[in-house]
Amino acid sequence: MDENKIKFTTITNENIKIMVVEFYTTILKEDNDVAKVFSDKLGADLESDHWKEHIDTLTKFWSMIALGDTNYMGNPMMAHFNLPLNRDMFGSWLVMFFNVIDSLYEPHLGQVFKVRAEDIANNFMRNMRL
Repeated sequence: MDENKIKFTTITNENIKIMVVEFYTTILKEDNDVAKVFSDKLGADLESDHWKEHIDTLTKFWSMIALGDTNYMGNPMMAHFNLPLNRDMFGSWLVMFFNVIDSLYEPHLGQVFKVRAEDIANNFMRNMRL
């Protein structure tokens, strides 16, 4: 997203979905281990059924985090246990996520996502013994 574009001044389900799509578009453009994990698991086409389901799930997840919505019914920790992840990958994930958040949301709103993303990454790494 262009820095000169107007950033979101509220958090909504609609702009959370935009954020999720922008984030995964960003990931798939990269040539790194994070992109490989996602493309190996879900493919490289965001229009595929696998990706559409993943985007829907993550939109519900972040709507739960940011808006208190109750539509998310997953277990994010368990979904990651069988993936080939390491600490560096979580660091890369956070950098890409923060960049997308900064490009889309006003800073005070972006903090809602950034604080939780950092907590989630740290929790995952601790529980996965990384």
